[in-house]
Amino acid sequence: MEETKKRINLTKKDWVYIIGLIVFIAILTYPNYISKGDCEVARPGFKCESIKNVMVENCQYWGKYSCDTSKDVSLTQIEWYIGNLCKLQNQYHNSGLDCSNLKLACNQIAENQVCPVA
Repeated sequence: MEETKKRINLTKKDWVYIIGLIVFIAILTYPNYISKGDCEVARPGFKCESIKNVMVENCQYWGKYSCDTSKDVSLTQIEWYIGNLCKLQNQYHNSGLDCSNLKLACNQIAENQVCPVA
């Protein structure tokens, strides 16, 4: 029994196509490995922001209503979002925020009195 090995002969044109394909794939995948900096939370339009900045912004909005969720129907969603951001901030930055008391957490992250604490 004789083994036959088929050899693939590649022309220069074939090698150009193969190298072109490798370069094309490398260019497409390169953006996945670029540092995104402080991109922790995506905003509409794919604008990146840090968790802290988004949490402070939401806390300040909540603070306009004295951090009383019953004052507006939209504040339930804001309070829920602040709670999730608080957990993420602690998870990724060990901030030590008290996520069980969001008013206190807002004051800690904003570094000023955003919410009245009883």
